[in-house]
Amino acid sequence: MRFPAEARRDVHVRYTRPSCMGGFAVFTVDFEPLPYGQRGFEFINPLSPDDIDAECAQAVSDGILLWLIGAGPQNVNFDRPPLPAAEELAAGVPVRQDAGPGLIALRAVLLHSRLNPIDSLPWTHARAGWRAADKTWLGTEATGDPMDLAP
Repeated sequence: MRFPAEARRDVHVRYTRPSCMGGFAVFTVDFEPLPYGQRGFEFINPLSPDDIDAECAQAVSDGILLWLIGAGPQNVNFDRPPLPAAEELAAGVPVRQDAGPGLIALRAVLLHSRLNPIDSLPWTHARAGWRAADKTWLGTEATGDPMDLAP
């Protein structure tokens, strides 16, 4: 069995942390199963560096993959488990237990992103990527997420 079984479209995440360290990540991503029985994880970023820089885009990808392998929110930036290599993912890596049975077979496509020249940092994008996967697969709607409604 492959995970996910169906696509989840237009997942919007807003992650802001006003503090001296800052923190700003706003993006929309689609999650879809890989075609033709493939297994693994693909992250597609068609956006320009004006929308999101390469380091922050990679952090979004890492955050999503961390959720898929079962890392908790406390493990996104500190005490991070090692991420599986592309070869391991293609051979079959089980998805986190609470998401149900299956092997990871996911494509994530970044649709939109806003960049703040000071507060858009890789660590905020990693946490936001983790949140995007979490809220999508656990069924949390953006309209009920206070972080998405914050100014």
